Amino acid sequence: MKKEVKYIFTLTIIGLLAGGCSDSYLNQEPGGSTITEDQYNRMDNVVEGTVRGVYTLLYPYGGDHDSFGQRSIDMYGDLLCGDMAMNTFNYGWFRTDELGQTYTRRGTFWMYYYEFIRACNRTINALDLQGHPTLVFDADTLTEEQYKNGYYYAELLTMRGWAYAGLSRYFVETDADAATASIPIYTEEDTKEDTIIGGPRATVGDLYLRIEEDLTTAIQYFEAYNEWDRDSKIEANVDIARILLAYSYLNKGNTDNTSWAKALQCAQDAITKGAPHILPVDEVLTTGFNDVDNANWIWGENVTVENTTSLASFFGQCDIYSYSYASAGDVKGIDQNLYESIPAWDIRKKWWNNYGSSNKSNAASYKYAPDGKFYSATSKKLQGDRDWLSDNVYMRWELAYLIAAEAAARDNNLSDAKTYLFAITDQRVVAGEETAYATWQAGLADQATVLAAIKYNWRVELWGEGYGLQTFRRYQETVNLGENHKRSEKTISPSKARVFTFEIPTSEEYYNPFIRLADTKSLQKQH
Repeated sequence: MKKEVKYIFTLTIIGLLAGGCSDSYLNQEPGGSTITEDQYNRMDNVVEGTVRGVYTLLYPYGGDHDSFGQRSIDMYGDLLCGDMAMNTFNYGWFRTDELGQTYTRRGTFWMYYYEFIRACNRTINALDLQGHPTLVFDADTLTEEQYKNGYYYAELLTMRGWAYAGLSRYFVETDADAATASIPIYTEEDTKEDTIIGGPRATVGDLYLRIEEDLTTAIQYFEAYNEWDRDSKIEANVDIARILLAYSYLNKGNTDNTSWAKALQCAQDAITKGAPHILPVDEVLTTGFNDVDNANWIWGENVTVENTTSLASFFGQCDIYSYSYASAGDVKGIDQNLYESIPAWDIRKKWWNNYGSSNKSNAASYKYAPDGKFYSATSKKLQGDRDWLSDNVYMRWELAYLIAAEAAARDNNLSDAKTYLFAITDQRVVAGEETAYATWQAGLADQATVLAAIKYNWRVELWGEGYGLQTFRRYQETVNLGENHKRSEKTISPSKARVFTFEIPTSEEYYNPFIRLADTKSLQKQH
């Protein structure tokens, strides 16, 4: 039986975090009043409850079966860049994404991450009512509650940095100039004001500074309050903060000639100071990527009877062994060309087409399905799982190694790049194919071939985990799609900014007076 994770939070706190939508996505207050100090003092476990409540935003059911939090956003991106394909779409979910039109979801992405930011800001404000945690303290004089609050503060900064980093990956062009206008930034100070209904766009430089400051400070607090630890893998910790910071530096691009070196250093810190675990070769085909207790998972959600979103979930959309849209005709599979590029020595090729190789009468219907990577632990029978209790992965240790490998390669440090890359690929070799693997390794002789190998591993190792679109944007290379896509255009280029870098939603432009007035002044100036 799956373990149960109990979180304590009151109806009042749930309302504070998930309060009704207002006209502006950036409105800092939901419907109703903000919490007062008197109300706060009369509540039990308010800080713990609100912090736990923040994490529930990772997996909300949004009312449609293609809306289930971060894992649905992961699917949107992987479909848009073409690494994930839909052979058919009988039911219509994710149709726009398969057709290369995810930019129509920009409002969804915008609201999703700003809800996190708002929840983090408000919880920091609630935390401050007990006295803001400090980095310099005498541990012997702190109560357990005060010590816990220092750790909670680190968690909140990590999640806010993660949310801003998420926005940067979708709404900021790759290698954008630091002075370019990006998106509004809000901290806990802004959230204290009832009257705030929006804010001006910050610069790209300020946005990255916010991300870096949040995550750097989070790491410092995690290290200072290190005698406290998280209760489950849904909660942020120092490993997650370090890897998020490394990934942000990598995606930022080397516009200031330091980002790649910083990305490498942060990833190295995570690896050397943490307890990294690469999924060993004998488990590559046995985990199903369905259990948060997998040793290589750093961050994940334990799905239980209480919190499952059933059909509206990643496994409800992708796993043919669950009662799912994939099993009923909306197959989500690997791009045909990407699949065919996987060499014979690479055991990961068996992550797809296991059912399709069984010579069953309907096997062709599930060609390219991830039935060797994402599958239910309950049953390997078609539609055998009707409980939808497979867990959600948000981060695993292989990410840190790929960041380190790419950052080193882009800085022309090929020795370190190959060391970090081979830490993964050494555990992905089919027994008996060691000579072919050695030949592949020997062919990585210069920066171009090393970077190409790393790109291949981003796309294959982390397929279905939400890193495809950003890899596509970062490498800035045209991709030829396989025939198992429904979109008519089979050659896609990252230069099409409107498709791969989203514009601010039109409703935000209308309701946020700071953006609306700025646009009006811009038009007046043109005339």
